[in-house]
This record gives sequence, C-alpha cells and structure tokens, in this order.
Amino acid sequence: SPFKVLLDITIFAMVWSRIFSNLLKGYIDPNTGLPIEGSPFWSIYSVNIAFSLALGVFSIYVIFKTRQHIRERSGIPEKSCKGCEDCCCATWCGCCTVLQMARHTAEYETYAGQCCSETGLPVSAPQLQFGGAQIV
Repeated sequence: SPFKVLLDITIFAMVWSRIFSNLLKGYIDPNTGLPIEGSPFWSIYSVNIAFSLALGVFSIYVIFKTRQHIRERSGIPEKSCKGCEDCCCATWCGCCTVLQMARHTAEYETYAGQCCSETGLPVSAPQLQFGGAQIV
C-alpha cells in the first residue's frame, strides 16, 4: 500500500540521515568547525544531498499518483490548478494530502485507526470500493 511505502521511505531516510550525519562529523576539523582539507567530506555530502532529493521526489510522486487514483475513482473533479492539482497538493501540502486521502478512504467515525496495520484500520473494518477497484 502507498502508506507502507511512505512509512518505509521515512524510516529509511531517518536512518540514512543519522548515518551520514555521523559520517560527516568525522571529516570536520574540531578547531575550526570546517571540513578537513583533502577529506572526502564534499563527496559524501553531495551523495547525501542527491539521495535526499531523490527520496523527496519519489515521495511526492507516490502521494501524487495515489491522490490522482482516489480522485478519479471517486469521480472528484479538480477545482483549482486544473491538470496539476494532484501534483501541487502532493508537492506543497504532502502531509495534509495524505490525511485527506485517509479521511476519504476510511470511516474513522466508525472504526478507530490502528497503527501498523495493512490499511490503517482494524482487520474487521470493511474495505471501501472505488469503481470496482478495492483500495488496500
């Protein structure tokens, strides 16, 4: 499910960031606080930035495609930014967009949310159907 993908990406990014932060600290001169000349600091830093950027773009893409699918299956028209509303929402308001999708695809008034389950709901909760496709 897209939720699991984003959760896995977030956990991986947190671990990655911690590892690279500690790695980069080893190449900083304690007296000046600047990178040690001749060290691979800038190479490691560049790889970290490139990877972080790629992770961010992929997360936006997953949110964009999921929102687009839910909106099309539910027959919800775009109201603003015609043609790129899903992309704009995923890019500028990713957290809010994920919450909006969660509210739209589950009955949280009836079934309490459940952390680390397949769908974010208890196993007993029915799956919502959109145009013949089951949202899981």
